[in-house]
Amino acid sequence: MTGVRRLAALVLSAAAGAGCAGSSTASRGAPVSAAPAVSYRLLATAESDDQVALIGFTPCGSGAEPCGARVERTYAVGLWATETEGPHGVVAAPDGRSFYVTLAHGRPFGYLQRVDLETGAVLSTVELGMFPATVDVGPGPLLYAINFNFEDPRMAPSSLSVVDGGGPGLLEIARTMTCRMPHGSRLSRDGTRHYSGCMMDDLLVEVDARTFAVTRMFGLAPGREAAVDPARAREGLVADEGHAGHVDQGGTRHAPVCSPTWAEPSADGRSVFVACNRSREIVEVDAERWTLRRRWPTPPAPYNLAVTPDGKLLLVTLKQGAGFQVLDLARGTSLAQLRSSTTVTHGVVVSPDSRYAFVSNEGVGAAPGKVDVYDL
Repeated sequence: MTGVRRLAALVLSAAAGAGCAGSSTASRGAPVSAAPAVSYRLLATAESDDQVALIGFTPCGSGAEPCGARVERTYAVGLWATETEGPHGVVAAPDGRSFYVTLAHGRPFGYLQRVDLETGAVLSTVELGMFPATVDVGPGPLLYAINFNFEDPRMAPSSLSVVDGGGPGLLEIARTMTCRMPHGSRLSRDGTRHYSGCMMDDLLVEVDARTFAVTRMFGLAPGREAAVDPARAREGLVADEGHAGHVDQGGTRHAPVCSPTWAEPSADGRSVFVACNRSREIVEVDAERWTLRRRWPTPPAPYNLAVTPDGKLLLVTLKQGAGFQVLDLARGTSLAQLRSSTTVTHGVVVSPDSRYAFVSNEGVGAAPGKVDVYDL
């Protein structure tokens, strides 16, 4: 992808026909169904170039021409011409006419922008917290952006910003304190619950998407998997500012073991899957009982997650493994570990028909970032 060095995140747009595909995989012995005669569009951020790319993909073998993946256009985002502001999270608006993107670096704070897909015009901007990263959109639309607070030497507890995106401008209507270095902002399929992981606290955090209050926390460290009282956890986080580690049921802090980087609800809403980047595991939490269901080992550095809409597969990017893993959710087994076209794999999304995975890969040095397209 010429001119785009680092692809940090990507999302399928609400519209349907875009990018640069790095590689594909061959069948593992199973019969391959005909490619669907449909085109897909997705968005990918280029963090070091302050750009968002609109990528189109038309499967080869469907009869449609031209086939393959291509960059349809790029969008310039940001406020300051002299600063690299680092677009990080991106999500399409529900009407498919615009998209929202977080600017993680800021001066000193980050921002959320809404950009028109057709014209490329920045329609509105709102200031958020320190290093807003992943973002998701719910009814309204309301936007939920995690303030990752990546560069704070005090390691202070950070927050979830809730933004009203339904009017002519963007308006932050709530900022809920969660934990240290939250990441993986994702809503349940019914839009009622928001989930994120705390990299420095080994916690899964649930927020009521309607009241914006923290409702539950869950400890992710091996052997200490249990519900954590949010009030006691908050007291411990504020009192122990500057020290990393996970919080147990009694509010006691321990050294981080899991370091969760992503929280992904299941397709049926019954589970939440968490990527433990440090301990090389996926943790499955029962969303109703708020108890541990399963732990799966993974290759090094699981980072981002995606569940296929049909609920059958969990895709896990491996940031230090140059690829991603495909897990069978019914059996709890690994189906494949697939290679990426570069060495730093980052984000993943799945097409609405559960057929294709789109995986972003960061550029290294002068090499460009890429998006790989895989036939699942």
